[in-house]
Amino acid sequence: MSEDIVADITCRFFLSKKRGDGKPVKGRIILTERRMVLASAAEKKTIPLSRVVDVNVGSVPYQVKSFFDDTVTVAYKGSERTQTAIIESEDENVEKLTSILFRLLLNDRKVAIQHPTRIDGRRRDAPVVLGELSVVSQQIVVQTQNRSVCIDVANITQLDQANRIGDDDRTTLVVTHINDETGQAITSLIAPARSQHVNLLARYIHLGLDELREEIENIQLSKPEKRLLVNLHSTGGELDFRNVLDGDPAYVTNVLHSVRRKNLIVETGNDISLTARGRIVVSEQIGA
Repeated sequence: MSEDIVADITCRFFLSKKRGDGKPVKGRIILTERRMVLASAAEKKTIPLSRVVDVNVGSVPYQVKSFFDDTVTVAYKGSERTQTAIIESEDENVEKLTSILFRLLLNDRKVAIQHPTRIDGRRRDAPVVLGELSVVSQQIVVQTQNRSVCIDVANITQLDQANRIGDDDRTTLVVTHINDETGQAITSLIAPARSQHVNLLARYIHLGLDELREEIENIQLSKPEKRLLVNLHSTGGELDFRNVLDGDPAYVTNVLHSVRRKNLIVETGNDISLTARGRIVVSEQIGA
């Protein structure tokens, strides 16, 4: 192999067969900038990264449920049909493999971006510009000719799909995310040039959303905290907290400190807004 190796991971893997039979084998995954090699004592499979169409983390396919508890499934274009490589390893290895694989698949891809198209629901007339995509340190970065647009994956609250960006009919990701400093909900449109990369970028974002929801499941809220969050969600922060909480200033301050420590609100001057975590808690746990 002439390319530089960027990862070498011990694992068990299962390659899809025409008959659907077979068992996982112990081996290694070797990643380079251009390909993924799965090697065991009995076989070796080289998958060009240009043929990878999907990366699914954590969902165990039915045909290997009796062998694996947690997996990364890589789907790629075979000679006749889409095939899969199902991979299991230690948690830190899976995290490393996933991070490197998405970086290799998505970095330097051409995209069109319209940012922002909405701020707190209000439409903005941002132009559609071309840029270059990269994913690094849990951030989606689009470098255009004039600026760099950075979106923290942890701040994304919703991902939708559209069929148009500007005047072009093309599959487009509609990404809603929260500004850390202002608490504003910002909507951006990102349209990779190839449908393959649309799907992979969507997978990358959904992985971050799934991790955020797992964290939120462990958050315990008191009734006053829930009341505060619901009212913030419905009024955008324009409310009298003492009336909402029916308490003295010290009590109000304690409730605010509590939800702030849980990273559910952000304060900018006299304004208070929900963070990405806070918005998901309200919409999915409290049910506002």
